[in-house]
Amino acid sequence: MINLYQIITSIIIGIIEGITEFLPISSTGHMMIASHYLQTNYDTTKILEIFIQLGSTLAALYFFRQKIVIIIKNKIKHVILSNLPIIFFGLIFYKQIKLLFNLENIIYGLILGGLFLIFSEMFKPKKYIIYNINNISLLQAIIIGIFQILSLYPGFSRSGSTIATALLLGLKKSVAIEFSFIISIPLSIGIFLFEILNNMNNITRTDILISFIGCLSSFVVSMLCIQFLLKILNKTSLIFFGIYRFIISGLIYFLNS
Repeated sequence: MINLYQIITSIIIGIIEGITEFLPISSTGHMMIASHYLQTNYDTTKILEIFIQLGSTLAALYFFRQKIVIIIKNKIKHVILSNLPIIFFGLIFYKQIKLLFNLENIIYGLILGGLFLIFSEMFKPKKYIIYNINNISLLQAIIIGIFQILSLYPGFSRSGSTIATALLLGLKKSVAIEFSFIISIPLSIGIFLFEILNNMNNITRTDILISFIGCLSSFVVSMLCIQFLLKILNKTSLIFFGIYRFIISGLIYFLNS
């Protein structure tokens, strides 16, 4: 039976996803941290996170709809090849990856991801090579996809790994951001379907109701915030996000030590 606390927690986690999904700070890591301190049921949390991430994905799909049409016409091969590495490794090491999802590994992921963000900001080319998403080469797309594998480690951040790699390859930051989130849409929808099929026997009616509330919360917050958050991401040095990740990881460590 659904209760008020479950509704409130699903809304809170949905809000967190809606905000953190569009910044390179690991939305999954933040959701797991929130779930830990809100003391939500582990099985319920897994189902909730699947649906909540769908909410922000649908918001991204709507926001980038015009760019997506262009990509489908001109760069669909780039999107497919950029996602093949993470799909391959994700399927092969699925069980091992799931064992990594705990607070300790999230701390490590936040730190390592933060270091990568800072590294990319410090060593990116002084002049951009790519100023338009249509000019991204197939090789660049594949390299970005290979480094996307890093996000299989909880707390590392998928957008962080792809945007940082794109910057190191000479992509203009706004182009790196667009490409990162566009390639995430089919990947996220695929993950949603895969996880639903994998957890079908564990999903209850209560889980569906709670997850729908969380998904709606995530979608609404994402729709309200996506343009503002992407502007912040485009104008803010990745070093800032790296430092933020260090602070959060340190705070979690001391709270649990």
